Amino acid sequence: MKKVYSIGEFAKKTGQTIRTLHYYDEIGILKPSHVSSSGRRFYSEDEIITLQKIVALKFLGFSLEEIKRFMQEEKWDLKESLAFQKKLLLQKREHIDRVIKAVTHAQHLAEEQEKIDPNIFSLLINSIQMENQQKEWLKQFMPDETVEKIFDISEEKQLEYAKKLLGIFEKLKECYGKDPSDNDVQSLIEKLFSIAKGVAKEVFDEDLSRFHWKEDELAEEPMLFPSPFSKEEEEWVAKAVEIFLEKEGVDLREEES
Repeated sequence: MKKVYSIGEFAKKTGQTIRTLHYYDEIGILKPSHVSSSGRRFYSEDEIITLQKIVALKFLGFSLEEIKRFMQEEKWDLKESLAFQKKLLLQKREHIDRVIKAVTHAQHLAEEQEKIDPNIFSLLINSIQMENQQKEWLKQFMPDETVEKIFDISEEKQLEYAKKLLGIFEKLKECYGKDPSDNDVQSLIEKLFSIAKGVAKEVFDEDLSRFHWKEDELAEEPMLFPSPFSKEEEEWVAKAVEIFLEKEGVDLREEES
């Protein structure tokens, strides 16, 4: 005669909670071997084997609905399911890695700045979140290997550039309302271009200016390239950039033609 266990004994033996066993019974993936007239559940060694299968499949990341389907089949064709599950798990790992990266960047910024503008904080998080989509978009204008180099900057350098950029964005917001040609404003725009040149030189030792795309093309991708500025601030910054480029001898009318 098979040894049977009360639900409490079975829970203790298998490391499950009584509530979990009740739920497994309700959804039909692990039924007790016997239910008394008073409603008490009893389990045998057979249910331990079934539970081991459930635990193994849960560890692999399968949902209870998928597990139930497997339990109803005499033989399992797991090849395709495991391949699909692996793909999902790799995607989850990539997502977790991006979240960790975003949190790490935010921590470093928080160490230097007690308060940060919500728009600028969102820019930082969105930039990391949308990294893969940004790569694909940029590949319309640059060779694939060039885009990969841009995103292959070391974590240390990324943090360094992020701190500098967000610091400049904060100061530009503070300067909003001043004449775009103001020395303080122009100094900040110069620092922005200096960072861009530094990245270009470090990544592929050439000038980014040979890759062309228009401002309206960036504007068409607001989710990929979110702005830390309001629409009014953007127009003001654009004017400041125009003034800076004219001082640098860049004729925007020639560029547009």
